[in-house]
Amino acid sequence: MIRAVIDTTVFVRALINPHSRCGRLLFEHAGSYTIVMSRPIAQEILEVIQRPELTTKYRGLRRIDMRRMIDLIAMAEAVDVETVWPVSRDPNDDVFVATAIAGKAGYIVSEDRDLLSLREISGIRVVDARRFIALFEPEDPTDE
Repeated sequence: MIRAVIDTTVFVRALINPHSRCGRLLFEHAGSYTIVMSRPIAQEILEVIQRPELTTKYRGLRRIDMRRMIDLIAMAEAVDVETVWPVSRDPNDDVFVATAIAGKAGYIVSEDRDLLSLREISGIRVVDARRFIALFEPEDPTDE
């Protein structure tokens, strides 16, 4: 089975719009791959979705079904990240690489340019949601 680390941006976009590409990736295709997650990533997701600037802009975030959120995080395979090496232009993104290495993931799925600029690291492909979801469904050129 495919193993993937999903970055916070993809996760939050899925929560804002469950029918978007990111939403389909997390909610419709979750059984097609294993989400690999570490405690720092789970904490970041929970912190980001509660940021006032996001909950003001995306009112739907205030009404997120926390059970659905917890279920998504709970279904992920948890790995311990003991060491985070500087590999990305943004040091905050290094935990995604460390988690992927610790969890033996084949992919990091991101919409973050700093992570995407890595393209591949230690045999782990860094791809956007469009490329990753193409593994599970035909590509739609009109998709957002």
